[in-house]
Amino acid sequence: MKNGNLQHWRPELRRAVMKARPEFFAWSVEQQERWGLAMPEKDCACFEEALLAELFGRVYATQTEATAAADRLPLDEQNIWNEVVLPLHGIGEDCFFLNEAFPDEENVLDFETVGDYDENSYRFQEKMRKEEDPGYSGKPYRGSLYLNWARLIVDGRFAYANLSMAAGYLYAELQNAASELIEQHIPHRYVPGRNHGKVEGESREWDLRLEANGEEGILEELRRRVWGYELDRWEALLTSYDDSPVPGLYLMDESDESETRLHFVFTDKRALSAVRFRSFLRDCRRIERPANEIKDALEKECSALATFVDEQLADVRRTYDPKVARLVKRRKVMVMKGAFDEL
Repeated sequence: MKNGNLQHWRPELRRAVMKARPEFFAWSVEQQERWGLAMPEKDCACFEEALLAELFGRVYATQTEATAAADRLPLDEQNIWNEVVLPLHGIGEDCFFLNEAFPDEENVLDFETVGDYDENSYRFQEKMRKEEDPGYSGKPYRGSLYLNWARLIVDGRFAYANLSMAAGYLYAELQNAASELIEQHIPHRYVPGRNHGKVEGESREWDLRLEANGEEGILEELRRRVWGYELDRWEALLTSYDDSPVPGLYLMDESDESETRLHFVFTDKRALSAVRFRSFLRDCRRIERPANEIKDALEKECSALATFVDEQLADVRRTYDPKVARLVKRRKVMVMKGAFDEL
C-alpha cells in the first residue's frame, strides 16, 4: 500500500475496501485519496454494506437497506464508524478530513492551505450574496472560518474538531453567554402553539410560542438589541484580529468523557495561510499561542456584554410600551415527517 497512513488502517477497513474496490491498494496515493473522498455511488454502497458486517456483524438483504442503516447509526456506533473510516477519507499525516460541503465537485485536495480553502469559500459566498442582493457592496476578506467541522488523528487518537477565526470563536461564546444572561433576567420557555404538529400532506407545522410570564415583548426587544450588539462585536473583532501584529493559533480542548473534541482558533488570514492540510497539526503547533490570551479576551467580552445587557434591560423596562408592537414577519415552518427522528 502506498498511502503513508497505513498504521491507522484497521483490518475491518481494509477488508471492506477490498470488497468494494479490490485494485485500490495498487493505485497511487492521489487515486486512493480521490476515491476515498468521492466514492462512486455503487462503490460506496458496497463499501458500507461490507463495513457494517465487519464492524457490527449486521448483514442486510440488499445494499439499499445497508446504506439506509449506515445513515441511521446510533451515536456510539457512529463514533466507531467515523474513527474507522477516517484514514480512508482523510489526507496527510493526520488523516485530516474537512467535514464540509464543497461547491462544483471540489474537495480538500484542491487546496494546499486552510487559507486557500477559506478564501475560496468566502469568495463564493460573497458572489452568492451579491446575486441575491444587487445592492450588497461586499466586505474585505479577513478570514471566515466559523465552527467548521473536521476530524483528524491527534497524538494517535481520533478527534473531532471545530475550526474558527478568533472573532468567530468569541462571537459564538458571546452568544452562549448572552442566552444565559437573558434567561437569568427573564426566565422563559417555548410552548406549543395552537397549530403545532398540524399535518399538511407529508409535513407537520412547527409552531412554538415564547412564554415569559407576561414579559414576552420586553424579552423580544432585549434579544433584538443583544443580537445587534453581538454582530457589531463580531465585525469589530474581525477587524481587530486582522490588524494583529503576530498571527497565531489557539488550541482549545473541549473534550468530554465520550469523545475528544478540539477547537482550532486562528487569529487572522495569515495564520490560515500558514497551515497546510497535509501537515495540519504540525503547522498549527508551530504557530500556537498561549490559550490564556483568548481566554482573557473572552472574559473581557463577557464582562462588557453583562454590562450592556443590564443597561439595555433597564432601558427597555423603562421605555417599553405594550401598545406599540414592532412589525415582525411570521414565517410558517413545515417539517417533513421523520425529520427529527434521529434527534
